[in-house]
This record gives sequence, structure tokens and C-alpha cells, in this order.
Amino acid sequence: MDRTHHPGYTPATETRRLIAHGLPKVLPETLGGRHRFSPLSLYVGDRLAATAFARLDDVGLFWLDVWILSQSRGGRWTLRDGTSTAAGPADDLLAPSPAAALLNGHGRADGTVRSDINAGRWFPWPARWVAYGVVRLSAEVGAVRLEGRTIMVPEHGLQALAWAPSHKKETSVELLDQKGEPICALPLTEPGEGGTPAR
Repeated sequence: MDRTHHPGYTPATETRRLIAHGLPKVLPETLGGRHRFSPLSLYVGDRLAATAFARLDDVGLFWLDVWILSQSRGGRWTLRDGTSTAAGPADDLLAPSPAAALLNGHGRADGTVRSDINAGRWFPWPARWVAYGVVRLSAEVGAVRLEGRTIMVPEHGLQALAWAPSHKKETSVELLDQKGEPICALPLTEPGEGGTPAR
């Protein structure tokens, strides 16, 4: 998990750095040359955090990396799981998000991943699964609200999230406009799915 994809990018180090310092105010317009990777988004919840990075590998392919971390009682964040998905050019990831009309809605869940928290006994909740993933949001969405936390959405509209799915009700994230007013709720999982990919 803590592998180095190329010099300068070690997931555990970069995810902790992002949590400690927050998302940079200015992101590179594209990847290449000195900029081989870039943080995209950050979500910090109740002892769970999710980060997303755009990455250019050694053969020129672009990737979207999403990582989930848990926090110990002492406050240290530990990288627990992650996914890497092949992506288009870096401009597709770093470019400003499109309007809802072009995105066919205000947002979509591109798929979520579940992790078995019992296997490593690394999270003290009486639940079996935690889930994480990325949502793609339209230009009209200025923030999202999940489990009582409001997160400002980066200009590119990609937001990493992490949560403990409910087996009794649908897990959704609330989308807010640029003034903080509710737009709609975006389903992340169906009741009982426990974090299986959202369609």
C-alpha cells in the first residue's frame, strides 16, 4: 500500500501531509515535467479520512488514486486501503467541473469501495464495513454535506468521501449550491449494500 509510484509520491506520506496542511489553494493546470502528481480533494470525518490524487506514471499514463485512512485514539492517521483507476489526460481531472447540463445532473457517484473493518480490527465501530470513493459534481455545486460535515468542493468537482454505510437506510451526500443552499441528495449506497458500488 505504501508503495512509491515514482520519486516524490508515497501514498502514506502524501495523505498524511494533505490531512495536516489541507488542500492547496492552487493546483497545477496539468501534470508533466515537475508536476507528476497533484492532490485533488480531502475529506476528514469521524476518525475516517479520504483523499484523492491525480498521478502521471513513468510511462505517461494518468491515474486517479483514492485512499482511505483511519485515526487512532492518539490522533495518528494510518493509510488503510486505496484504489487506482486509469484516467484520461490530466486536464480531465484538473479542469473546472462542467455545468449540470453537460454532466447530466448535479453529481454522480462513480463507484464506491468497501473495506472489511473486522479483518484487521483497526476501527472500533460495531459495524463490519466502511466505504470510500469519489463523487463527480457539477459547477453549480459549491459544497457537500456528509454526516454533519460541510466540505467545500474543489473547482474541478471531484470529491473523495468516506463513511460507515447504514444497513437500515440509504447513504447519501447532500449537495449545496455556491451560496450553501441545498440542491439535492446524491445516493452513495442502497440500504444493506454496505458500500458496494453505486450505480
